Amino acid sequence: MTRNRMTIRGIVCFLLGAALLASCTSSGPVKAGEDFNSQKLSAFAKENLKSFSTFTLSNGLPVIVKKNSANRVQHISLVIRGGVAAASADKAGIEALALKTMARGSNKYNYEDIQALLDETSSALGSASSFDSSSYSLTTLDKYFSRLFPVWVDTIVEPAFKEADFDQELSNARMALEAKEQDPWQRTSLEANKVLFEGHPYAVAPDGTKESLAAAKLDDVKAWYASRVCANELFIVAVGDFDAAVLRQELEGGLGKLPSTGAALPAPVEPVKKTGPGTLAKIEFPQSRGMGYLRGDFPAPAPSDPDYMALSIGMKTFSDLLFNIVRDKYGAVYTPNATIRGFKANYGSVILFKTKIPGKAKAYIDEAARLLAAGKAVAIDPQSSKDGFSPLADVLEATKAQYVNTLYASQATNAAIASSIASSVISTGDYRDYLLDVDRINAVTADQVRAAVDKYLFQGTISWVALGSADVLISAQPSDFEGFATQK
Repeated sequence: MTRNRMTIRGIVCFLLGAALLASCTSSGPVKAGEDFNSQKLSAFAKENLKSFSTFTLSNGLPVIVKKNSANRVQHISLVIRGGVAAASADKAGIEALALKTMARGSNKYNYEDIQALLDETSSALGSASSFDSSSYSLTTLDKYFSRLFPVWVDTIVEPAFKEADFDQELSNARMALEAKEQDPWQRTSLEANKVLFEGHPYAVAPDGTKESLAAAKLDDVKAWYASRVCANELFIVAVGDFDAAVLRQELEGGLGKLPSTGAALPAPVEPVKKTGPGTLAKIEFPQSRGMGYLRGDFPAPAPSDPDYMALSIGMKTFSDLLFNIVRDKYGAVYTPNATIRGFKANYGSVILFKTKIPGKAKAYIDEAARLLAAGKAVAIDPQSSKDGFSPLADVLEATKAQYVNTLYASQATNAAIASSIASSVISTGDYRDYLLDVDRINAVTADQVRAAVDKYLFQGTISWVALGSADVLISAQPSDFEGFATQK
């Protein structure tokens, strides 16, 4: 069994603000106070800066290209600003439905022809919807790009939106949601989001709800397309061995035809706010068959916040402690984890995946929390320590090295690099910002980690959800979940 690794920002594809990029030049927008001409830049940052080019289509649609000649894969994504945060609860899931229906056909290409071409070339038209953005992408080998690119463009500019295609995707969405609700861990995640995001724009489920999908109509998809697939809502990111001048000409003849304006841009999303003692929601789920699932969520700093890296490393340290205490010492859980994510209104989670004793397990979580609060971490070499733990400062460099390795691993594909680029700009206004992450990680001190963990985790408000059969949940008492017992 390997320890769970942190979620690195950039896994989810984020959209950049079109208003910030409207005046894009060859060097792109630069965050105030950040000097990319500095000699202090790492070799990694300096080398990658050479590979960027940017331009804006005649309708105002901005494009960022990162040339990567290391492989033959070419990836291009159209991203739509706002994500589910721009939707109302009664239209939950419409954006995802629209993108999937678009991929099924256009005025020039029908579904059967598209699928045959994708199968023949081992290519993919992909779509994803999340809290801050949605994306519609093409991934293919360079030798097939000229064949697939017109299909990708035409399904964006002239989608067929046939009733039969919509009906098929709606049926798929309903079955997928039903499968999630029948899976105990996915159901736990759905319930946790309901609790944490109550009253917040993120409360709109990206994949829809039973109620919204039951009411969904093809006209809803068409209305979404008319109001949101407009240049002021969009952004393009391309990663691969592209000739930027050629790509610009090809995009101009296709996506340059999209209207320049549509609906008003969504208002900036506010942080999640929770105050007071922690809460526990118990969800009975008889199908779990004597197994429980526990997740506690709390507001966390966004990737643009100076505390982000310190808390990320703190949660990595906490995750290792949970593995050592809750799993190895007590055998109380199959897999524990602690992480923060990378959204604009960000949050973190403490997770116990499969436990028969969620009530007792909270005491074991607290034991791990006491070690973290005391500035302790799992020792690099347990044999060199009396109890298997060392001061956080002594293991910090090794922890940061693990984090950096995970960061590099998360950028192993052109699609993942594209996600990091887009995430950077929506977070900071600069698509190159992710190039500084390694330096930021290396600059974090043990004192900063302890301060960030205390502020957001121990002094924050955590919303717990325990899901399982009634006999499993009986051990979980709300009073035990009002906070962390960091003092004996």
